[in-house]
Amino acid sequence: MIQGLTAAASGMAAEDRLEQLLSNNLANQETPGFKASIGELIEDPVFAMERYSYGDGSDGIGIGEMGGGVDFQEGVPSFSEGGLETTGRPLDLAIVDVLSSGEVAYALTPQGAKPVAGLVTVGAGGRLTAGGMPLAVYGLDGQPVQGLFAVRNPSYQGSELLSEGGAPAYDAAGRPSYVFENAAGQVVYTPGSETDDPYAIRVGNADDMGYHAFLPVNYADANGRSGLAVTRDGALQLNAENVVVDAAGHAIAPLDAAGRVMVGGRIVVNPLYHGTQIFSQSGTPVYDANGQPSFRVYDAQGQPVAGGRIGLVDADVTQLQPLGEGEYMVGGSYQAAAVEPLLRASTGRMVFGALESSNVNVAATMAQMMQALNAYEANQRVAQSVDSMLNVAATDIGRVQGG
Repeated sequence: MIQGLTAAASGMAAEDRLEQLLSNNLANQETPGFKASIGELIEDPVFAMERYSYGDGSDGIGIGEMGGGVDFQEGVPSFSEGGLETTGRPLDLAIVDVLSSGEVAYALTPQGAKPVAGLVTVGAGGRLTAGGMPLAVYGLDGQPVQGLFAVRNPSYQGSELLSEGGAPAYDAAGRPSYVFENAAGQVVYTPGSETDDPYAIRVGNADDMGYHAFLPVNYADANGRSGLAVTRDGALQLNAENVVVDAAGHAIAPLDAAGRVMVGGRIVVNPLYHGTQIFSQSGTPVYDANGQPSFRVYDAQGQPVAGGRIGLVDADVTQLQPLGEGEYMVGGSYQAAAVEPLLRASTGRMVFGALESSNVNVAATMAQMMQALNAYEANQRVAQSVDSMLNVAATDIGRVQGG
């Protein structure tokens, strides 16, 4: 009974956190560029149940199993694109990804494990490949394992190579579609032979994997520490110094003439400029009839930078963590030295005078919230029933009768 109470409590906590995530999605349905998060639950271990005969010295007799409930694992943002809304406002900017759909797999490139667009196929030696490169194999710590490869299982008799999320498919005999081998071709691990597989490949789609385009942001935390983050919210504003900032009030980091992020740099709108357009299609300044530029770019030392512009960078969305107000931390850090190597030149494009709307599906979110509420109430009833039975056991069954 104690295990049942624990499982119910675990389920209630998980559904409560899921409800909070969904509520946050719903609250941001009007936030430009907002990406709704999908809650992921993980099953707790299964407990063995035994029947004991007290006083005869016998061991417990197995009578079945009981689930340990579920835990809320994480909220994973979906980077499917929202619709474009024309606003005509000069500081509004919508970001459009060139790659907005299709399969993405993480392969071993000369620069390390990187997302590659395209289907997974079987290459030389039976190794699973994408873009002509072998797939990266990840360990339980989320890091690529050197010298290990996913290889098509020659004993597999099925037709599907992969199931959802890149997990192996299984044939009628329970054989997996691929195994893991070392560089010498020796099988190191066969999927499904342990409760928790120690190795995995990453295959998905552009909604939750791969590179997407973002605006770089000069991030500053509550303790005054500064660094670099990214955002999709293109509803830009001007602060008191005419600096272009995001919804959190952090300055948008410009790019230099070579397309490199200028950490600590600023885009400052020229108060002497008279025109209706701030940015050209390439993100450079425009000029009015008097030759005044619409904005100037300054580096971290306050020096003007010729050729500076507003622009995009690409980031691997599996390395992003929400910071709030539309901003994301890259690679678990906002220290510029750690973030810059994780960014690359963008393949996206900017649409000025427009905004990308939130990708929140209001109807689906409301339905999910009702499901989470029903599941919470079901676990609550289980907890109340177990509590009632424990009370009976303690007050009635366990009562010692007087002589």
